Order: sequence, then structure tokens, then C-alpha cells
Amino acid sequence: MGFFSKNKVQPVPPPKHIREIKISRNPWKKSVKWTIFVIILLAIIVGVWVGVVANQALKKITAGSEGNSSIFSFLGDFNSNIKGKNDGRTNILLLGMGGKNHPGGMLSDTIISASINYEQKRIGLISIPRDLWAPIPGFNHAKINEAYSKGEDNKNSTSGGGALASRTVENVLGIPVHYYISLDFEGFKKIVDTVGGVDIYVENEINDPYYPAADMIRYDPFRISAGMHHMDGDLALKYARSRKTTSDFDRSRRQMQVMAAIREKILSLGILANPKKITDLINILGDHIRTNMSVSDIRALWDESKDLDTTNIVNKVLDTSTDGLLKASQDGRGYYVYPQKGIDNFTAVAGLAKNLFESNSEARAQAKIEVSNAAGRKGAASAVSQYLESYGFQILKIDTASKKIDKTVVYDFSQGQFTKTAQDLAAKLKADLQTLNQVGSSYDIQVLVGTDYLNNI
Repeated sequence: MGFFSKNKVQPVPPPKHIREIKISRNPWKKSVKWTIFVIILLAIIVGVWVGVVANQALKKITAGSEGNSSIFSFLGDFNSNIKGKNDGRTNILLLGMGGKNHPGGMLSDTIISASINYEQKRIGLISIPRDLWAPIPGFNHAKINEAYSKGEDNKNSTSGGGALASRTVENVLGIPVHYYISLDFEGFKKIVDTVGGVDIYVENEINDPYYPAADMIRYDPFRISAGMHHMDGDLALKYARSRKTTSDFDRSRRQMQVMAAIREKILSLGILANPKKITDLINILGDHIRTNMSVSDIRALWDESKDLDTTNIVNKVLDTSTDGLLKASQDGRGYYVYPQKGIDNFTAVAGLAKNLFESNSEARAQAKIEVSNAAGRKGAASAVSQYLESYGFQILKIDTASKKIDKTVVYDFSQGQFTKTAQDLAAKLKADLQTLNQVGSSYDIQVLVGTDYLNNI
């Protein structure tokens, strides 16, 4: 057959045993995927839950604002336009009161002007006594703690308690009040209890037999020893409010001490990692805090606060102490306090507020200064006094000198106590400064206004 062979090629038989290889899936991987999915789902649910609660609370808290009250304004990007920032200082009025279920609940028990200085990155506080007699716009005169109550009772004409209290404080301090925040006692106690209480070091024992009872008629004596204490809401409120046996300055310091402890507790991991506590706090804030800030304002101020020096707070108290700017009286109006220079004369108070962040502001307000007219021109001493008071100097007497002089002179009789104040005053007036060791002078500093005063103020 030639080239081709008769033998056929036999096919190779398949192997007798063919093993089927199966790839098995790891059940643990499937479990992990489901666990991750469930965690993400729960996180989304919790986030939405907290967001809804926060959104509802923010709408109540910022009901008095003109801006956006949505939670998205807090979380998202925005253009910050904090009031006062362009002028270097934002002023916020802090108000504490009993609340709706408390006798006299809309009367402000705590009135504090809080200022943020953007250049110095500092916070300044001025504590205003609730018994200060002051003009309330649209309601004649009354104790300043009545402003919020009158505003709440006449919302249509006043825009509410916070707005009227702000305008009243503006008239007293002579500075704009950009925002207000009000908190009632019940909210304060609930916040402290929700975070599990706060640890406070009591520097000096407090024994206050006149602490007011809940009915504001009887007394509920309060006593606490010096040392470290774990305080619940009720004890923390008493510690912050007690005033009869300690100074107003000490009371203000204690209030800031408690607020700092609350802030530290809220920012602790135990609170931030607990959605239930977060929503409880949000609900408390929604029920008990009111402000005219928008959500964007709150977010912007929160961001600004991160850079502030909270260890060096300027703390001033308007009181009736020997060196204070106020004095007390009692008549048909009951007990009240008013400026040293007379009712409605808030020039020295306004000077302190305006120059709150100047290092010598407290000494300026305490130094007793006499201004005498030696310019031979009527009204010279009054003009110079008004100019100096706008910078926080306390002018107690305006007089006329026996002779005329050309160059303004500042005499320092303070025996070194107010040397820096006298130097500041002389610098403001471009005046000569002379230090005299004259014992028994009625004034710490005397200014003789010369004919050059018009060129120097």
C-alpha cells in the first residue's frame, strides 16, 4: 500500500480514577463581610438618629436667630461671618435663670458678658450683679435681672427676653452685644447628671445658711467642705449659685470652674462614644437653651474656640467692694446697686468693658482721680474727664484750679500703687508727669488741664 501502513493508531484510554477538585469557600470570610455590613448599617442608623435629634434640638435652640437652623449648616462647609470678628472682638451675653417651673423663673440669676479677643486669642468675662439698677428700653428703670422677664412677657414689642436683656446690657457696658445664650437651672442640673457628675476642687469651705429653697421663700442651707468633691447636678448648681457668704468674684470663678469641668467631661471618650448620652445631652440643650446664634455661627465660634487661651481668662466683677465701681442702697425699690458716680452714670463701667483686655484696666478703674481746669476755658476739665473715662479711668472730682497753666500736668500721689496708671494717663494727655510723696491726699492722681489740652485729646 506504499507509504501508508495497515496498522491503526489506538487512542489513549482515560485514567481509571478522575478526581474532581472542588474549591471550598471560607465561611469565616462570609461572616466577616456580614459583620462589617451590619456595623456599617448600624452606624448609619445611629448617625441618622443622632442627626435627626440634633436637627430638632438645634431648631429649638436657635429659634431666635435669623440664620439657617439646619444640622447640615453645622456639618457642611460655610462662609463664616461671626459678628464682631472684623472689629477684633465678639461679645456674648450669658444668662442663667430658674426657668418656667421656678418661682420668678424668668429673672436672670446670672448675667455675664463673655468676650472673645481674636488678636490676643483670649476670653474676657464681666460678671454683672442682678441687683444693678438700670434703664430697660421701653420699661423705665428696674433691676437688670428683670430685663429678660419683661422681654419674654412682651415678645411682640421686644423680640424676646434675650434681645431685651442684650439691649439693656449694651446701655450699661457701652459695648455691642452680638449674641446671647440663656440656660435655666433645670437644664444645668440635667447636663451635669447626664455626664455622670463632675469632679470639682473646692478651695475654701462654703457655709451658706441663706441659700434659697425651691419656693424662693424659705432657705435651704448649703455647706460644703474644702477639698475634692464629686458633684451631681443639684450640688453643682448650689456650688455655682451660692453668693451670700462669698464674694461675687468668687461666685463667678466657681461658675467658670463648673463649666470647665462639664466641658472636659463632655469631650471625654466615654461620652462621645455613647450615642445615648449624646442624644440625651442634645435633647436637654434643645429644651433648656436659647440663643440668637445661627447654626453656622455656633460652628464658626466652635472652630475659633480651639485656638483660645483658656488658662488666662480675664475675669472682672462689677461689685460694691472698696475698689469696686458700684455702691449699694436700699429704699422703696428694695436693695439695689448703682454706679459710684450716680444712677445711670455708667461711664466708668463702660470704660472697664471697653478696655477689658488691656493689662492695666483694673487699676485704671480703681485709682481715684481729680481733674482740675487750669486752661482758663470753661468746660476743659469736663471734656478731658469724658475722654479719660472712655478709656476706663475713674474721675471722682472735677474742679477749677486757682491759676492758668500752658502745659497739662499729671501728679501721682499714689505712693507707687498706681504708678502705671499715672503713666498711662499722662501718655494719653501728652502731659508732664510728676511723682509727689504727699501723704493724706484725697486722690491718688491729680490732673491739671493746661491750655494745650485741645491739641492732646
